[in-house]
This record gives sequence, structure tokens and C-alpha cells, in this order.
Amino acid sequence: MKKPKPRIKKVFVEKLENVGKPLGQIMRENGYADNTADNPDHVTESKSWEMLLDEYIPESLVLRTHKEAFEANRTISARSMKTADETTDDFVDVPDWQTRTKAVELGYKVRGKLINKFEGIVKNIDDKLNELEKTDYDKFTREIKEQVVEDNPSLQDKG
Repeated sequence: MKKPKPRIKKVFVEKLENVGKPLGQIMRENGYADNTADNPDHVTESKSWEMLLDEYIPESLVLRTHKEAFEANRTISARSMKTADETTDDFVDVPDWQTRTKAVELGYKVRGKLINKFEGIVKNIDDKLNELEKTDYDKFTREIKEQVVEDNPSLQDKG
């Protein structure tokens, strides 16, 4: 069985240990050229990276943890209905809706059923551009501006 490339493994492990640190920075610190570090997908789409994902974050663990998130609870005080702390003596478990909602959202994203608004706008623009004739460009830009203002009332003229 093939093993991941040592330098990629070093970058992978360092990223796991420093989640907030930019991957490009970690790559530079491990000897990657600026061009490669500016395009981390050269590494993250490699077979070595996939092997490391399978080793350190196996799909079975992700699925099990995701399933648990669907059923997440939190402990609160039955009297005050606030998060339980060291002074609480009346514990009750209630659904943790924030965690459950995030789990559902992630599930939809993974299944390709949910895209964020920006991705939707870009896809809409791309689709429309593919349909346009050169003569329709001014009309199209006017429609896009109107749609952006409609979606973002704070951008409307106040005058």
C-alpha cells in the first residue's frame, strides 16, 4: 500500500494542530514554492492528502459524529431555563437546536441540495451570460443591478 508523501503529511498534521493558521503559510514554512502555496489545491486535491484524510478523519467518524449532531442536547436549569452551571441543582436536557440546525444544513450542503446565496448569484450570472447576445448586455447589467438592490434594501437610494 502506498504511503502519503512525507512533506504533505507534515503540512497536513500541522494544519490539524493549527486550524486557524492559513494553509498557504504552513506550506511555505515547509518548503513549498510561493506559487504552490498560493494554490493549496495542488496539495489538497492530491492522492496523499486523500490518504491522510482517510487515516486521520475517516468517513465513518464523520458520519457517526454528524449523526450525533442531529440528536444533540444541552443541559439547562429547569427553573431558570438558562444554561446549567456549577450552581445549578435542577438539570434538564433539551434539544440543542443550534447544533441540530447546523447538522441539517451541512447534510444538505454535502448532498448538493443547498448552496449559499453568493454561489447562487454567480451561477445565475454565468447562466444568463451564456444566454446573452452582445446587444442585451446593457439590459442585463440593469437587471442585475436591480436584483442586487432588491436583495439588499440598504443599497437603495435614500433620495
